[in-house]
Order: sequence, then C-alpha cells, then structure tokens
Amino acid sequence: MRLERMSWLFVIFAAFWVVLIFRTFQIQVLEEEKYSEMANSKARDRIIKEAERGKIFDRNGRVFAESIQEKNKDGYLETKRLFPQGFLASQVIGQIGRDRQGLSGAELFFDKDLRGIDGWETRVLNSVRQIQAGRSAGGKSPIPGNNLVLTIDRDMQEVVENALKDGVEEYEAESGSAVVVDPHTGEILAMASYPTYDPNAPSATATRANRNDIISLSFEPGSIFKLVTASSAIETHSVDPKTVFSGEGGRWMLGKDDTIRDTHDHGDMDMTQAMAMSSNIVFAKIADLIGKETFYRYVRSFGFGSKTFIELPGEESGRLKPTYDWSGRTLKTMGFGHEVMVTPLQMVMAFSAIANGGKLMQPTIVRELRSPDNEVIYKNKPVEVRRVVSEKTASTVRSMLREVVEQGTAKSVNSSKLPGIVFGGKTGTAEKYNQELHRYDHTKQVASFIGLAPAENPRYVCMVLLDDPKTRTVGGLTAGPVFRKIMEGIYYHPAVSPLPYNLARVSESKNCETDFVGLSKSNALSLSRSKGCPVSFEADGSVVVASKYDFSNRGLVLRLATPFNSKMPDLQGLSLKDALDAIGELQASVEYEGKGRVSSQTPLPDAPVSRGAKCKLILTERG
Repeated sequence: MRLERMSWLFVIFAAFWVVLIFRTFQIQVLEEEKYSEMANSKARDRIIKEAERGKIFDRNGRVFAESIQEKNKDGYLETKRLFPQGFLASQVIGQIGRDRQGLSGAELFFDKDLRGIDGWETRVLNSVRQIQAGRSAGGKSPIPGNNLVLTIDRDMQEVVENALKDGVEEYEAESGSAVVVDPHTGEILAMASYPTYDPNAPSATATRANRNDIISLSFEPGSIFKLVTASSAIETHSVDPKTVFSGEGGRWMLGKDDTIRDTHDHGDMDMTQAMAMSSNIVFAKIADLIGKETFYRYVRSFGFGSKTFIELPGEESGRLKPTYDWSGRTLKTMGFGHEVMVTPLQMVMAFSAIANGGKLMQPTIVRELRSPDNEVIYKNKPVEVRRVVSEKTASTVRSMLREVVEQGTAKSVNSSKLPGIVFGGKTGTAEKYNQELHRYDHTKQVASFIGLAPAENPRYVCMVLLDDPKTRTVGGLTAGPVFRKIMEGIYYHPAVSPLPYNLARVSESKNCETDFVGLSKSNALSLSRSKGCPVSFEADGSVVVASKYDFSNRGLVLRLATPFNSKMPDLQGLSLKDALDAIGELQASVEYEGKGRVSSQTPLPDAPVSRGAKCKLILTERG
C-alpha cells in the first residue's frame, strides 16, 4: 500500500516536471518573441515629442502667434499657443484646438504647414518603472512647423480696428467690418470685424465675434455697385458719360405698382453727376442700355458670383442669378445694386481694379512661407486674374469717384487734417431683405463706403461697412467718416504713411487756415490776398469745391467746379428718422417739433437749399 502511494507521488512529481519543462520550452523557445515584447513593454515606455508649431508674423516680422512650453499644475511640460497681439487681427489669425489642430482663420487654412511632424522617444525603465537616466532605446526627433508671414501690417491693423470700434459704437451699429488693400498687388494690409475677441482668453469659443465678415458676409451692396454699372457702360460704349438723363422728378414709374425712387429730385444728370448724387433712376436707365447679357458678363468678369479664393476658410461666393432667372426689373435694379448678393472682399477688389487701371487682382494675405531656419520656402507674387476694363475707362470712373467726395454724397469724407490728400469713393445704403416677410425692411440697412486714397494713383483702397446703424443710416454719414478716420490714422502714422514726409511734423501756414469752399473764383482770390495765403486753381467751374495744401509755396490749390443744384426733398409722411436721413446728404441743420410723421416742412419741397441751410419740420401723429 505504501509502495503504491509512493508510485502515485512519483507519477505526480514526474508529471509536474514534465509540464514545467514543457512550459519553460514554450516560453523560451516557442513563444520567445511574445514574452520578450511583454518584458520590454514593462521595462520601457514610449512618449510622443510634440513638434513646435510654426509662428505667424505680420509683413514686418512682428509675431501674431507662437507656441511656448510651460509646466502645468502637475509639473509636466505642455505646449501653449500664444497670441502676443491679443485682439488685433484675431479673426484673420484664428485659433487652434486642444489637439493642436487649426480651428479657424490662417491657423486652419495653413494647418499642415504650421503643424510640423511629431517625434517620439522610447525610454528605459527600472523594476519600479522609473526612468533610467542616460539610457534610451531610440526614437525620432520632431520636425518643427514652417513659419507664415502675412501681408497684414500690424500698425495699420491697429488703426483700422480702433476706428471701426469707435464707428460701431458712435452710430450704434450691430457690427462693422473694414479692409485695406494694395490695389496693385492684391495684398490685404488690414482686415477687421467688430465685435472681435481675444484668442488668448479661455472663453474664446465660436461666437459672433469670431466671424470674419469681410469674406463670410453676403449682402445686397446698393449704390457702391454703381461703379460696376458705370465701368461696364463706358467700356462697352453703351453710354457716353456726357449723355444727360432725365431724373424723372425723383420718381420713375415703371408700371402701376413699380416705382424706382431717388432720395431727392436731382434734375437732369449725366453719368458723373448721377454717380455723385447716387441716382438710382439714372443707373437703372444706364443698365437698361447696356443690356442683360452684356451686363451679366461684365458683372461676372468683375468677380461677382464666385469666390475670390483668398487663403482663408469660410469664404462665401455671394449670389448672381443667371439671366434666365431675371425678372422684368432685375436688369434695372441690379444697375444700382439690388437683386445681387456680394461679399465685402468682392466689392473692394472690384474697386481695386478701377484703382489700378483696370486689372482684377487675386486678393491674398500671404507674403511668404519660411522654414524653421528662416529660409524662404515660398514667396507670393501678385496674380492678375484678368483685365476687366481699359486704363482709359478706369481713369474716367476714378474721376467720377472723386466728384462723389468733392460734390456728392461723400463730402463728409474730406479731411481737414489731410489738406494735401484728395480721396475718391462711393457711398452705399442698402435696405436689408427680410426673408420672412419677402420684402425689403425699411428699418434695417447696411451702410458702406469704399474709398481710393488718393483719388489718382491710389495707394490704398479701403472699404468700411456698418450693419444696421441706428443714429444715422446713410453710408456717407456713417461709413464715410470711419473711412476718413482710418485714413487720418494711416497718413499720420510714421510707420505706415505712404507720404515721404511725416505729416505730424509738417507745419502749415497759419495764413491759410481759411475755408475757401463755396466761394466763387473772384471771391476766393480776394480772400487769399487779404489773408496773405497764395492760391492756385485747378479744373474749370464757378465755385471752389475742394482745397488741398501746396507744400511747395505754403499755400492752397483750390479745385473749381460748377456745383449741382440741391433741392429740398419732399418729406411729407416720413418718420423723423427717414426725414433726417434724406436731409443728411444736404448737410443742412434741422429743427423739429412734435412727434409722429412729417406734416409740414420749411423750405418747401423742390426749393433750392444751400450748404448749412436751416430746415424746420413739424411732426404730427396720425389720427
């Protein structure tokens, strides 16, 4: 019995050893690779080494975005994206997410260039999984991202953003946007929307302030589109600019319930006068003479109905209906900027084509792409998309834009601080279309101004747009003054002024601190002699309409013209707000009493109104 028990113990012991030997053989021979990997995984770990994201610079090398490493609350190094300029150009620069991918702006569009390639490292651990100093099991170094150099000028961007903020607040607008372009290269020098945001703030998430309206806003342009109509008519010889059109008494009846109106009865006008006084009636007639197919072709040629393909995400294309979708009045109303949707960038590039002599340029915000070692990988060059009009046509239209500022709806753009600079431009005031009501909302408007600085040989083209201003609504009295403030800031800034001298250090003659505008030529000469201010004259006409300082003889150059007759509009039945907008273009002072709608007015409708005249309105509520 004892022997039998011993035999069983021997069998069990032998079987145990057989299993142990087989298992050892299995681990060490048959499955060696598997268990080696398991051992190595416990003795080593692998970490990702983040690539340094490339920097974003302005055109002069000032940093807009950069990455730094700092310790978090747990003592580990983490990469953080900093935006040293804060609010400036935040919608252009954009943001990145927690995974270090671009979320918006240039950070998103150029994410692959800026991101770089992550590396890795395998570290050797001891038995308690602590890193063994000096021991490494290999790895791969990260490759830093490339650096992006923008066309934006930081100083000009600051001037634009400050003026835009002040304008939105002063005119109580919902929002505002502005852009400054070099018309000869297509480079964007400043691009801003307000309200804006600080990308360094933790709460800087996707909100209204993140939107870049210059590229993403589609709106009905209104009168600024008249530049396209005039250019098309002159280029195709459809209309001689000197042809005089009837103003139809301020109301042109197309049918029983179809009327095109002007803010005033401007009388008979040629194309230049119609541009200056912003006559919808005349430009509807001009569009009719161009013809549907030809006008559509030129509108497309100016870039409307398609994206500009600027290097930013979120660009809209606007909307240009094909001619088979046009109604019987589309051609006429498109002539003054209705029934077409555009973006601010499309509009400013169309004006840039007129500023540079007729070439539509490709807009760009990129100047260079540089390696981490600061070697130029890519250098951007100006791209001409196409020639849209001849140099002669462009020159003719530029002279019209100058008249708008000197005698027309944009007189408020003239700056006493820039006596030697003459601007050209066009105002726009468009009622917003209410999708729910399927009609234009007379209480919601978009005010705009696009200007050339200076009017001849322009260095800059600048657009200002205010969405639904409350205190004033017309573009000449809202967006125009914002443009003026931007230009004053640029011309007086020593780093961005296009002038060879610093305006802040130029002393004008005290003898010429006199307003000659509105005087006849003979009276201007008499005043100049009495004040001791030398004057010279340019252009033909009976009255001084503008002046600029002549630094060569410390005097003034006075521009002459025959002023357009201004007549008092018929304000009967208008609200106070609408009446003030209509009178605003006359630059008259207004007194009123009562409330409700205008029941009587002084002067009477169609009476001549001189600059600075006093107007009185009586308002009564309807019973």
